[in-house]
Amino acid sequence: MAGVAEVNHLSPARTRFGRVEDRAGAPAVPLRVVIPIHSAATPLQPIEQLRRFAARHVLLLARFSLTVVFFWFGFLKLLNLSPVVGLLRESVPLLAKPPYLEVLGVVEIVIGTGLLLPSLAKAANVLMIFHLLGTFSLFLFAPRLMFAPQFPLLTMDGEFVMKNIVLITSALVILFLRRPRSYD
Repeated sequence: MAGVAEVNHLSPARTRFGRVEDRAGAPAVPLRVVIPIHSAATPLQPIEQLRRFAARHVLLLARFSLTVVFFWFGFLKLLNLSPVVGLLRESVPLLAKPPYLEVLGVVEIVIGTGLLLPSLAKAANVLMIFHLLGTFSLFLFAPRLMFAPQFPLLTMDGEFVMKNIVLITSALVILFLRRPRSYD
């Protein structure tokens, strides 16, 4: 934010007739002083700084956030504490039992690890897309679990699976907007 402050100043010398003159006898002219005003912090400054940071690091932030999600979900499956077990039991019962649940957990942790390592990020993104498409396929293979009472009303499980559209889109953004050298 910038502005201008003005100070008008008249020379204090007065003639015997009450006219204001400068020291040389000429009529006094108001003195104009321009002072730039800069606010120390404007409300938009932190937001603009955050926007610039995010613009520079958007792919890294996306990779990191997906890493957190896949690590978290993977560890819950490894510890057999995942809330997805009920959905798996109802849709693909085989995957809800050991060792398949643990294998799913390990795959998710591998995806998360791969997203952090530039040399594995491309492969991890592709694996993540296939993994999420597999989960998304429940809309085709178990629609009774995704919709209630019918399409388009989603169940909670349906909403949980629907979020995969956002995750798949994020993976595609990372995959195709990446800097070529960062993954090679």
